[in-house]
Amino acid sequence: MNREMRRLQEREERLQKKQGKRRPQKRPQKAQEQLGFFARIRRFLKEVRVELKRVSWPTREQMVAFTTVTVITSTAVTLFVFGLDFVFKEGVLFLLARN
Repeated sequence: MNREMRRLQEREERLQKKQGKRRPQKRPQKAQEQLGFFARIRRFLKEVRVELKRVSWPTREQMVAFTTVTVITSTAVTLFVFGLDFVFKEGVLFLLARN
């Protein structure tokens, strides 16, 4: 449970307490604590599989477009940084050679 959900739940409990109503207490989840190591791993992998089925995967055309944009952008940034490095190196060498 994330922080926001916990805050909402606490707020709701405070409001119900003020109104005189009380939510039934949840019993502790001992079943999860009693699961063995491999059973927990198995359950985790099943849940991962279910979540991956819900993912909206990009189409082949989208992947080609995304990959192309990434390669072109990486190349452009690399050439820009190389150019700056070359210019600064030559500038420093020029200043050192003048003395």
